[in-house]
Amino acid sequence: MLPNILEDNFKEANLVKLPNKFYKSAKQYLNKEDLKKIQKAYSVAFYAHDGQDRMDGSKYITHPEAVANILLDLKMDPDSICAALMHDVIEDSDVSKKNLINLFGEDVAEIVDGVSNLGKIDITSKTDRDANNLQKMMLAMSKDVRVILLKICDRLHNMRTIDHLPRAKQIKKSKETIELYGPLALRIGMQDIRSELEDLAFRCIHPLRASMLESAINKSSGGRKKIITKIRKELKRKLKSNGVENVGVKGREKNIYSIYKKIKSKHKPFSEILDVYGFRILVNSIDECYRSLGIIHNYFSPIENRFKDYIAIPKSNGYQALHTSLLALDAFPIEVQIQTRNMAEIASFGIAAHWQYKTKDKATGSELRASRWLSGLADLQKKSNDPSEFAQSIKTDLNSDEVYLFSPKGDIYALRKGSTPIDFAYEVHTDLGDTIIGCKVNRTEVPLNIELETGQTVEIITSKKESYLDPSWLNYVTTSKARSAIRSRLRKQKSSDARKAGKVMLETELKRAGSSLKQYRGSALKKILDSIGVTSLNKLLTDLGLGKRTGSIIAERFYSGLQIREGIKEPKPVLILDNKIESVTVRFARCCYPVYGDDVVAHSDTERGIVIHHKKCKQVMRFINKDSRYLPAIWGENKKDHLYKVKLDVNTEDKVGVLSDLGSVFAKSGMNIGSVNTKTIDKKFAGFEILIEVKNKHELKNIMQKVRSLKFTTSCKRNINDK
Repeated sequence: MLPNILEDNFKEANLVKLPNKFYKSAKQYLNKEDLKKIQKAYSVAFYAHDGQDRMDGSKYITHPEAVANILLDLKMDPDSICAALMHDVIEDSDVSKKNLINLFGEDVAEIVDGVSNLGKIDITSKTDRDANNLQKMMLAMSKDVRVILLKICDRLHNMRTIDHLPRAKQIKKSKETIELYGPLALRIGMQDIRSELEDLAFRCIHPLRASMLESAINKSSGGRKKIITKIRKELKRKLKSNGVENVGVKGREKNIYSIYKKIKSKHKPFSEILDVYGFRILVNSIDECYRSLGIIHNYFSPIENRFKDYIAIPKSNGYQALHTSLLALDAFPIEVQIQTRNMAEIASFGIAAHWQYKTKDKATGSELRASRWLSGLADLQKKSNDPSEFAQSIKTDLNSDEVYLFSPKGDIYALRKGSTPIDFAYEVHTDLGDTIIGCKVNRTEVPLNIELETGQTVEIITSKKESYLDPSWLNYVTTSKARSAIRSRLRKQKSSDARKAGKVMLETELKRAGSSLKQYRGSALKKILDSIGVTSLNKLLTDLGLGKRTGSIIAERFYSGLQIREGIKEPKPVLILDNKIESVTVRFARCCYPVYGDDVVAHSDTERGIVIHHKKCKQVMRFINKDSRYLPAIWGENKKDHLYKVKLDVNTEDKVGVLSDLGSVFAKSGMNIGSVNTKTIDKKFAGFEILIEVKNKHELKNIMQKVRSLKFTTSCKRNINDK
């Protein structure tokens, strides 16, 4: 029982003394009134968990105390510390939310209640119940980000002490951590905590792989510490001698999970991943960041196309820095990040930095951007009537790459990679998306299904009333906000209008295979409808018109049904004629860069439309003839004069002038070079990854022969899969 602690005026004698280390940490930045409130919260937690033990045999109070300590290290506000100490009391004792409101106020009670509800969610579950709980969790986050901030710290301590759980629970919690809590920590800018969460989860799921990687890292870095120390000192000396005072240069270690992900995704050996060393340069001002960049570029050779300015265009989580890659001593490749000390602190603390600087009335970039993302969650939740769809949208958004775009007024927006003008319009404002009729990119009018790229200025053209809504927009929008808004509008249509729109959509999809809806009758149609899981054709057409189903996927079921009826073994090839097949976007895969004349496969992708792959692409080889979404494709005659990007891997002798001579070969052949990435193979040889543009397979073959004929070239290969 809690001795009078739940009364409004409990006795001082009932207060439990704060642990010494905890008190010292809190005293560093909190006043006496704050400390008294925290002591009261500690007392509630102490009595509520009295007699409860953790799996390792320690008193349960040690867990909330550890979580609160993490928040103290982040210099969080007193309400967050109080909530951390009591985050399990509602679930594990007789303390109610009303009790907490009476003792600590609405804010603390709401945070504790929010975190308690999060503990009941199974993130890995596919059930509607758990998807609905995830929806509630995100809504709670949108009201107060401290809910997820506390939950992330709670998960961090649980991962630090995970060894005492049964193995099945360890795996489950580790997967949750990698799938949700790591990406969430990154989204709110907490880079250090995200790295630790992922590393702990990776070690738990794959202990042997983690051990082997750590062993390889230790072995590799042992003999190279002298080189790293030498480069660090050289960087610092050059900067100081050129007037950049009070500069700090640190070695930057990659976390073990990020190394593992790179090895898997890039299909590169460990030696190549670790060959690039990281350094962080810390200065006092933005002006010194750019001055430092100029100085190190003057002394060391920058690697082409490896510079990014995240100061002028910050990442969506508020991260700011200049990134560059250089060839340092003896052509040693290094990565350098240049930040002010304030930027480095925000990169570590993320949105928590908002509370650190609150007394100075200084809002941080991460706080503003996280607030924009969180408000978007609330908007998404209102428009989504399917919890499973909402849950999948959240996970997709958290794990996607981003592009950075400008509005005509110069505002910056971060969107998922592959986004279109429709995605951009809905990101700016729902009303803008609902009234879009056209778009200009860099002042030139473009189609609404074009894929936007970082750095572009996007101007949305609108009408005075809601624009015509094409259900096929769902085939090429990528953001959950746009998809949810379009589906919400489609659901508001009358059933008759939806059925008509669905019929047009399906007829359009079937037309590209040379068939028509009229061809499907009787038992053949019934079999198709049964395989889809609908009772009638009208119901299916209405679902299509309302956006509940995707036209390209449904059309594939119809193709299959017709092939079975007519005894056709092979599906009719997709004819690649334009950048659109009857309102469905056609894209060329960047994993294999197909060119005119290649044997190709068309992948009908729900998110991106039709994606054309090289037939030997590792991404599709295992699915050909096994998955109905992978269709044979042939080139239309009008595609032979288009330009296609293709990657070449060229190895040469490492000597002065090689890159210039290579560039000359492409220039004389009238070819554009999109990018060049270089790497030193050893003291004698260098490697170049070159992105060029060609018209067809024949032209590609000719240029590769010319490159191979150069005296210094040792090999020239086409890179069909670099991811």
